[in-house]
Amino acid sequence: MGTNNPELGDPRRVVGVALGCAPEDIAPNVIITPFMPLRAFRRHFDADSIKELSPPFFFDGLTGVRGGKRITVIRTGIGPSRVGDCISILSMTPAKNLLFIGAVGSLSDGHQIGDIFLPSEAADGEGYTRYLRSSFSELVASAARVSCNGGLEGRLEKFLEVEGLNVKRGPVFTIGSITFESNENLETIKDSGFDAIEMELSAFFSAAAHHDLGFAALTYISDLPLRSSLWDEKSDNETKRLKETYRSIPILSMDFFSSSDIGEV
Repeated sequence: MGTNNPELGDPRRVVGVALGCAPEDIAPNVIITPFMPLRAFRRHFDADSIKELSPPFFFDGLTGVRGGKRITVIRTGIGPSRVGDCISILSMTPAKNLLFIGAVGSLSDGHQIGDIFLPSEAADGEGYTRYLRSSFSELVASAARVSCNGGLEGRLEKFLEVEGLNVKRGPVFTIGSITFESNENLETIKDSGFDAIEMELSAFFSAAAHHDLGFAALTYISDLPLRSSLWDEKSDNETKRLKETYRSIPILSMDFFSSSDIGEV
């Protein structure tokens, strides 16, 4: 259980409404994803171990066993407040360690679609309304940076090395609106020292640190917005690489927890 728990009333009631389960149904090790379907994880759990989380609204998820370890997976939906709220509610459960899995758009010349990318820090560019009230360059310059120093990043890097994966690393900018991803704005982000953009990690890092939970982030490069727009069709090779990585990320995240001594069963 984390610290600095939200004061929302009876924890069992809050967890039951938001996550659709009792607090003890949440495993010590939790995978958080904004968009990946639960079926991508469900098929890799021991079949008779799965506990579906059935909230009336909020977040979808399940808990199961892989390699003798209990793991919870929660799909939050896209956006920083969804991820932050989920982590605050998880702080009221036995959750101890969090692994974020998601996608980034790379701004670096040396990256390819499908590469594994480990964010080292995230800048807080959250909030759509801010983009309407401030100049973009001022918003980027003033964005607070949050480090990925949750205690699991070193173990994650070593795990991926053992798996034989070539990993890219660097800082990311958490952007608050896809409609502000013009070439001019993306160049501003790149010139400010960021290697990629995404939409949740500043909240993930901040919330996990606030609640004293262990954390790390595992992402893949889904697009290269300075070379081709998010809306442009990808080449056959890019599509192949993207599909291969997309399919591998869920099992990598589960094996990170199941093959290590992180947390307790």
